Amino acid sequence: IRAAYMMQYKNNLIGKHFKTLMQTLLFHIHEISKPEHFQLVKAAGELGARLWVPEVDNMPYYLGQVEIAAANLLDTFDVVDPLRILTKIKLHLLAHIKDDVRRFGPLIRSSTEIYEAFNGVFRLCSVYSNHLAPSRDIARKFASMDRVRHLLSGGYWWDIHSQRWIRAGDAVLAVLQSDRVVQRHLGWVSPTVVAPGTVEPKPLRKNPAIEWKGSAAFNHWTVSNGTPPLPESLWRIGRNLFAQSGDKIAIENWAAAKDLQGRTIFGRIHELLTVEKTAFVTLEQFMCGEHAHRDFGWPILRRPTGQEIVGGVRSFVVLPSTCIQFVISVQHDCLKGRCQPAVVGKERQEREDTNRNKSLLKHTDDDHFIINMSSLHNFTRLCRVLPRVLTELKLLFPAREEFHKKAAKEARAAGESRR
Repeated sequence: IRAAYMMQYKNNLIGKHFKTLMQTLLFHIHEISKPEHFQLVKAAGELGARLWVPEVDNMPYYLGQVEIAAANLLDTFDVVDPLRILTKIKLHLLAHIKDDVRRFGPLIRSSTEIYEAFNGVFRLCSVYSNHLAPSRDIARKFASMDRVRHLLSGGYWWDIHSQRWIRAGDAVLAVLQSDRVVQRHLGWVSPTVVAPGTVEPKPLRKNPAIEWKGSAAFNHWTVSNGTPPLPESLWRIGRNLFAQSGDKIAIENWAAAKDLQGRTIFGRIHELLTVEKTAFVTLEQFMCGEHAHRDFGWPILRRPTGQEIVGGVRSFVVLPSTCIQFVISVQHDCLKGRCQPAVVGKERQEREDTNRNKSLLKHTDDDHFIINMSSLHNFTRLCRVLPRVLTELKLLFPAREEFHKKAAKEARAAGESRR
């Protein structure tokens, strides 16, 4: 994250910068912002995470959560600036977002940022138009291209003759799978297929193979893992792991996994080992708290307590690499640890260290963390494995009608004072 760049050019940020801020800003403003501003940033992050989903498991429940998230964002805007909805039309559109999702599906499919890549196509459509009605010609050309994409992608349309929904035949659908020219024109790139659980080893020149008895997996191997490898067997140190979701996970990254009993656990990748077609992961296990964080309202992760360890919970578990499900975004609970910028680091420019210093936060512990529920990546998967009580949104102002009357009164007073 190029934080210095975003601070320097704060008035010229684009979509990707706002998406980054939406997912990370909350952890940096807690003690330097007013409570109403903190709630506004939190509401924006929670709504954004629920809109950037590729699929919906339970549509009625999802629509209810989206409606609550949009209501919380609008209400917190009323607290900060009740006149904002009059000058920012996008806020008014949030009131209709539930109906839009019900009609068109996940709104990530309608992201306007992707259409900026069509500027060259717009220009060519105008060049090849007869210029009698260029806007109409451009609209018709794009509608034609979108119609072809819809047909080749397996989309349905209503047939007025048979009075039913129909789609293209198998031979037509096979064109998109086999014809690279059509794929290129439609902007479809065949995904690189990597088997889940594959571990990319580090280069042997700088990271020679190690014996099994010298690995962390050897120290944390249990009877439930089965027969261990030979102590003198050589294993290569892994650099990355491909999870079941396709995520590329590195050492020290956080992930959700299935243990040997099929239960979902959370932890930090501690070690990756691979040899031929066998790979093991040593996961530093953290427990998900029963209650949400007091200030953030999001799930917390902590190390196992002494009582839990006595009961059989292990701080480190060794799992086959195929047990890792997906990567998650986890932040240190600096509020609980009272972390301060007590470390000095070097600024990097052109991938090299410079002589300029910058302050870095020094974490006071390595025991308490917060699951970032404003993270866009794998939000749906994360909600599937977490208890609903930890992910379900509630209205910030249950008596919304009374709150809106009060906000409208304040807006009228503010509007009259500006005249």
